[in-house]
Amino acid sequence: MWDDRDLESSLLAGAAKVDITPDRPVWMDGMIRSHPSVGVHDPLFARALVLANGRQPQQMFALVALDVCSLGDAHGTAARQAVAERTGLPPGQVVIAATHTHSGPATMGYFNPAEPAYTRELVERVAQAVAQAAAGLQPAAVGWGCGREETISHYRRLLAADGRVVMNWEPCPPEQIVRPLGEADPEVTVLQVVGADSPHQPICLLFHHAGHPNIMSGDNYLLSADYPGVAAGLLEAAWGGLALFLNGAQGSVDIDGLRHRDWAGMARAGTSLARAVSEAAHSITPSHQALVRMETCRYHLPGRRLTPEEWAWAEQVLARTQGKVAPLADGVGEDFKAVFYRELRRAGGRPLPVEQQCLTVAGGALLTFPGELYTEIGRRIKGQSPFTPTCLVGLAGGDVGYVPTAQAIREGGYAEQTRRVDEAAEQIVVKQSLALLSAACERQAEE
Repeated sequence: MWDDRDLESSLLAGAAKVDITPDRPVWMDGMIRSHPSVGVHDPLFARALVLANGRQPQQMFALVALDVCSLGDAHGTAARQAVAERTGLPPGQVVIAATHTHSGPATMGYFNPAEPAYTRELVERVAQAVAQAAAGLQPAAVGWGCGREETISHYRRLLAADGRVVMNWEPCPPEQIVRPLGEADPEVTVLQVVGADSPHQPICLLFHHAGHPNIMSGDNYLLSADYPGVAAGLLEAAWGGLALFLNGAQGSVDIDGLRHRDWAGMARAGTSLARAVSEAAHSITPSHQALVRMETCRYHLPGRRLTPEEWAWAEQVLARTQGKVAPLADGVGEDFKAVFYRELRRAGGRPLPVEQQCLTVAGGALLTFPGELYTEIGRRIKGQSPFTPTCLVGLAGGDVGYVPTAQAIREGGYAEQTRRVDEAAEQIVVKQSLALLSAACERQAEE
């Protein structure tokens, strides 16, 4: 049993979830839609895990997963400040990540009008979830496990016989597809958090996998957490405690864009992910000998500048469309790209601020990035990281959009055309990420 001294020196953990489902119709993010939502298929949640080295707020670290497509830097900052005001937990020790469901409220408003009133409510619910998790801190043990899930995520950039890059949701005769231009990342990583006195007392299953939760296309007008929500619900029912999903470097992977785009397909994908998580969790032996640490770095990525040819093309399209954008079930059309190019031109290559957080515990690391890193970049960082496992947590702390590889930009494609960053972004992110992981490793060694 634990005595009072143990309680002060051991790892502590608490978890909570708060319903964030809108109580009214809202515009939805992720696809270009023609009108707001018409109902709710399954509830949306803010799930929070607090890990702590003690009971003082300065010793606590919070991880929050939101069932939304994305959350901008300003609202993320507001949410972290709200957490600080309610709990005393330093804002810099709060990670807020979007699961990236494409059937959630328009918290960003990239494709549709934003929902600022809802997003203000969301800020308070984030603070509520973290406060509840912090209030439930108890001595805990943690351990990592890894597995694989290869049926959900597919490399979505395909080389066609005529040299074009087509996306895996674009109808194209199979005989015209030469090969995928890369590989998906099938790794599933699990952090199991249980009560220190009993490994059978579940607190949280944190699970990580790189994917695009857009099984339900833009034809769907029911709010949903998509397949990560299915997986979390199944895991919570089977294991108890909280199941918290963190997305990965998923900028170049997707679901099968041409099959199973329905609720049954969503259920199948969520069940497959939950099964992989459960298999990985069964191999974990949690330990209470763990300290939580966090390192942070801030820098800027160079903004993309349009070429004269790109702007000339956009002007022609804008003259024809008058800036109007038609709804589209998947991807974007020329009308959207022309409007996007107009915004880029007005930005004039403005640098994009980036904050990355590196949370380490029990020999593993969670490394955040505020956007959609290409899977190749994530795998490269993981392969050179001093921590095993290393999880790239995408869409955390803001959203700078897609960060493709320089090679992919040369090849072209959907995200290459709709990126905000210059092609130098890949090398900058890799360099900064590895430096941050190295700094975290050095600090750990010193202690």
